[in-house]
Amino acid sequence: MDLVKPALLAAALAILSPTHAWAQQSESLAASFGASYAAEAKADYDDAIAALKGSYANLYEQNLRLGWLYFLAKNYTASAVYYQKAVDQRPYAIEPKFGLVKPLNALGQVEKMLGLYLAILQTDPQNTQANYWTGVIYLNRKAFDKAARYFERVVNLYPFDYDTNLSLAWTYLNLGKKTEARALYNKVLLIRPGDTNALAGLKRL
Repeated sequence: MDLVKPALLAAALAILSPTHAWAQQSESLAASFGASYAAEAKADYDDAIAALKGSYANLYEQNLRLGWLYFLAKNYTASAVYYQKAVDQRPYAIEPKFGLVKPLNALGQVEKMLGLYLAILQTDPQNTQANYWTGVIYLNRKAFDKAARYFERVVNLYPFDYDTNLSLAWTYLNLGKKTEARALYNKVLLIRPGDTNALAGLKRL
């Protein structure tokens, strides 16, 4: 006597097959990432990329990692392409935007970098890295009023940070806020006694 009728067996296999296929795909994906990490550790970036490309399915995680690997391989155009895919797939995520900044910086695409920083700040207004580098971009453009606004946010969060205090001091100096600039340069000298940048700023005052 048959313990399981053929029709019931077929139905059971139909239910189990997708789960089994998903498990196999998951294992294959994990193996490709493992091989990619191992190759990266040896600075074999071509092999690290190839390991992911073998099971490429346009997943966010694959695009994010390929963006990073192409950046390490100094193929900045390809890096930007994959990071952009990751940004498009997770438009509210901060992670891929910071990733995309790297190749854009290498390619000298400052305007696009600024757009990414501002997009990050829409999601996370207190993000110190995005605030600081937005300030730097405006400082380089001599848009001192705008630069001050972003540096001030960082200094309010990290009052004893060297880079931001120094940048804000220089910004205030160019805005004619000499009292504020002097106070910040003196604070920089507490962070790094004898700092040549702070001393030069005080001489300008």
